[in-house]
Amino acid sequence: MIARGLGAAFFAGAVALSPPAAAQTTPGAPKATPAAKPAGGKPGADGNRTPEQLRKEVMERMRALRAFRIVDELKLDEATSARLFPILSKYDEKEMALAGERREIARGIKAEIESPHPDDARITKAIDQLLANRARRVALRDEQIKEIRKVLTPVQQGKLALLLPRLERDFAQFVHDVTEKGD
Repeated sequence: MIARGLGAAFFAGAVALSPPAAAQTTPGAPKATPAAKPAGGKPGADGNRTPEQLRKEVMERMRALRAFRIVDELKLDEATSARLFPILSKYDEKEMALAGERREIARGIKAEIESPHPDDARITKAIDQLLANRARRVALRDEQIKEIRKVLTPVQQGKLALLLPRLERDFAQFVHDVTEKGD
């Protein structure tokens, strides 16, 4: 399989620097638009793109790579791909909203515990919000799985269940590595 055995360096390079050609040639996969080439060929060297635009481009590339890996490993046909990727996209957006909420709650907790006089009630309320966010995330995943099961065969469902956590770990590691270098 082409996608198997991608090294971390290739993965990072493919996501950060190359155009999402895999998604453009994969039947049924969402089409990503190629990013404008930064001046000097280096990411972030283009002063015209905002951090939000760069973040969006990275997310598009990650989704393109995910689509390529899913199509490749599950051996999806065009019709199945056309039904699966809108489901994944819909839940990506919902998950991103929950992740943003989680970050805000975590910032609030951090600020409160680092304040000269932490307020136990505010910390407790924030932790309750964090738990509610986690419950919504679990419910969202369950809902996503139910929709995906209507589209994929049991074998494909099993492959996807094993593949998605691997991809999420790879993406999280990539984001962590990039943000560590940026500090």
